[in-house]
Amino acid sequence: MEPELNENPNGKAKTLLIQPYGDRYFALYDGEDLVCVTVYKKGAMEVKRRLETASNLAPIEE
Repeated sequence: MEPELNENPNGKAKTLLIQPYGDRYFALYDGEDLVCVTVYKKGAMEVKRRLETASNLAPIEE
């Protein structure tokens, strides 16, 4: 099943979309890219939350 992409005004897909995957799983997509598949929607929501939080952090300088 292909993800339904939500277009924003500049034509790029919005990121991190949760969709049903098969009969009993949930998939997290970043645009058209599959990020992960979880058994529970709550798990997909937690992965999404963590990725959104991580993307707001400043890069670590070594």
